[in-house]
Amino acid sequence: MTYKEKIAEAQAKMDELKAQMAAASDKTKAARALKKEEIATAIELISDEVAETAEGDVNAAKENIRLAKDRKSSKLYALKLKAQMKSESIKKKIAERRAEKDQAAMEMYFLRLLSYAECCQEQAYAAAVEANLVLLEAAEVAAEYIERYGNAEISEKAVAEASADTDAAE
Repeated sequence: MTYKEKIAEAQAKMDELKAQMAAASDKTKAARALKKEEIATAIELISDEVAETAEGDVNAAKENIRLAKDRKSSKLYALKLKAQMKSESIKKKIAERRAEKDQAAMEMYFLRLLSYAECCQEQAYAAAVEANLVLLEAAEVAAEYIERYGNAEISEKAVAEASADTDAAE
């Protein structure tokens, strides 16, 4: 039986008890409405046994209602507590997943930065190797120049042209 069915069953019992109480209340109101003489006549008609039984039924109905309310409130409290515990558990799992996701994102970012740094290092190394090769080629050309022209000094005109070419390339 599900909680909803149990609650519906308890509610049906409550409704039945309410109906019994309403009937008893109606009888009580009717009795109060009677004039004193009618009350005395009605009391004479009702035997003591019937009056005690009716009073006992009313008291039993009141007790059953009180017990049903207690059971209903304790069940609701238990359900509420269980729902709160489940909610806290779910919130904790969500927070853990979010932290794991944030951690994974940071790890990926860190790894990407390392990869980028390695690429930069490779480019810097390649540039340094190329600079060394260019210096070696420049030394080779300088040696050939000296061998051909016998002059170790470079003309100022050539220096100015090379500077202009370098500035234009930047």
